[in-house]
Amino acid sequence: MAGLFQGLEKIEEARERLAGRSFMTGLFSGRPDFSLLLAPDESPEEKTAWDMFRPRLQTFLTTQVDPDEIERTAKIPDSVIKGLFALGAFAMKIPQEYGGLGFSCTNYGRALMLIASWSNILSLTVAVPQSIGIAMPLLLFGSDQQRKKYLPIVAWHALSAFALTESMTGSDAANIVTEAVLDADGETFVVNGGKLWCTNGSIARYVTLIARVPAKRERRGGHMLWIPVPEGKGADQSVHTAFVLDMDAPGIRIRQRCQFEGCRGIENAYLTFADVPVPVGDLIGEVGWGLKYALTILNIGRAISIPAICLGMAKQAWQPTLDRANTRLTFQKPLAERQTQRIRLGRMASSLFAMEALASSVWRMADQHTFDIRTEAAIAKMFCSESAIRFLKDAQTLFGGMGYETADSKRMRGEPAFGIEQLVRDAEMYRIGEGATDILRPFVAREALNMHLEHAQKYFEDHMTGLRWVMAVGRLLGIYVPWYMKQWIPKPLPPHPEFRRPKVRHKLRFVERASRQLARATFYAMVWHREALRDDQGRQNRIENIGEGLFVIAATALAAQAEERRIGQTGVWDLADEVFRDTKVQVKEQISMLISNEDAQVTAVGTNALRGTYPMLSEGIIKRTLRDYKAPEEPAVGVAERRKRHVSH
Repeated sequence: MAGLFQGLEKIEEARERLAGRSFMTGLFSGRPDFSLLLAPDESPEEKTAWDMFRPRLQTFLTTQVDPDEIERTAKIPDSVIKGLFALGAFAMKIPQEYGGLGFSCTNYGRALMLIASWSNILSLTVAVPQSIGIAMPLLLFGSDQQRKKYLPIVAWHALSAFALTESMTGSDAANIVTEAVLDADGETFVVNGGKLWCTNGSIARYVTLIARVPAKRERRGGHMLWIPVPEGKGADQSVHTAFVLDMDAPGIRIRQRCQFEGCRGIENAYLTFADVPVPVGDLIGEVGWGLKYALTILNIGRAISIPAICLGMAKQAWQPTLDRANTRLTFQKPLAERQTQRIRLGRMASSLFAMEALASSVWRMADQHTFDIRTEAAIAKMFCSESAIRFLKDAQTLFGGMGYETADSKRMRGEPAFGIEQLVRDAEMYRIGEGATDILRPFVAREALNMHLEHAQKYFEDHMTGLRWVMAVGRLLGIYVPWYMKQWIPKPLPPHPEFRRPKVRHKLRFVERASRQLARATFYAMVWHREALRDDQGRQNRIENIGEGLFVIAATALAAQAEERRIGQTGVWDLADEVFRDTKVQVKEQISMLISNEDAQVTAVGTNALRGTYPMLSEGIIKRTLRDYKAPEEPAVGVAERRKRHVSH
């Protein structure tokens, strides 16, 4: 079963069974439960918390933060970080019992969106400690002693970060090589290795470190546990384990503050570790569970942080784009009067509405604490990051030459210094960070195929023939015949008032019908291709795309109804109807192509290209390989022997 997604076997081993309700699980199996999308009303306490915090945060941003300065200097001033700590911006997700504000996921998302609408770099800096820094790992897996020790510090005084990626490992987190070996006394782990692209790493006091620990498998108290072995002697395996790493420990070097196309103000570090001591008491949870912890922690960023930041960036660009369309004259006519631009703006408006509807839906699921949102989180992250890039590029196109020029350059001659080109550059990072789109799609597809993988594991084995194969098929028939028959029978919508409005009912009935079509098409692909489906990422991507589209339709329909009820206007349905019209076409096309896949030709061209079959494509230029861009000698590039501390413990 794990082999179905080649290259992801270790990730598959770390995957746990579904631990709560999931809308997407039902949707992929042809039985979506739309009642799961109906979140309870926001509590008065949550509403009051946001109503009190928002004006303070907004005033701080508009009076104390200069986003253009952050872009120019590629640095967030110390005063800004200290001001955010004083405001409680780093305490939002920490429970009140540990000295935090105890915000709901929805309020946390709102705050990140607000910050991102002023400076997405600042929002990312605020999000990292609370999403993937030491706060969330300790809340989910740490001891109460660790929480009492560290959480008040990172809430009000010290930044934290997350160290997982290495030079040769990105999203394939299972292949990290940094090692933490228990010393002879059994009191300290000694860390050696390095970590790359550690956001906040150059200014953080504490880091969530994922490293390999040499350990033996032993049975204790009726359970099989990984037990670290002193000096690594006699270890069965080096297993992923999580630690709190104090950046003041000896042996840590900040070799480089990495520079990127965009996101110029982020403190992103290349770190190396040489015999770094980590006390046994700073081990998070159990030895060997580090990869599971990392995957769980990343769900928070995928569900809340990235969608919120992308929303803030898109919303920041929306009004300036409308202003540009209404005031820019071309050939004696405003851009706003040209159909091409109205089509573009219509697409942007419906996309922005869909982003917020989907993100808000996932935030509310997270707030209920009864959902397993791993699939919904991945979809929210992918949809919002990809949509934000398209949205911002559309805005840049509408600005024309002014959209390609930097804000500082425009400011010098008195033009409105709106930096759409910066937003376009910055947005790409959110497609990549916390799970790149091309990596997350197979993860979602794996969840979509979960039922089939559990029931039909042996059927996928190419070597199974003869009587064994006949017996496996016979067993499967007993499971799949009744399941398959249900995929032709419409399931009525839940008896909730929210589903009675014709506009909602029409859209959700399409989602329900398409869900059954997707389940049947997935089943056909599984039966026909068996083990070959492992490498068929074209089909895997389509499975994810269809599920994502159906989720978007359902979320926007319910969001439109809620918004109409809130403001008493029906115009919001223009947005939901356009999302439905556009997404419906895509879903139908993707379902058709899931059955009759047409990826073989373009895959063959790509394969031939990799083999050097088309040398003419490099003719007529000064040809250079990637190796030619490497310096003859690589000098020490450390930009700081030690980080400059924004705040001190």
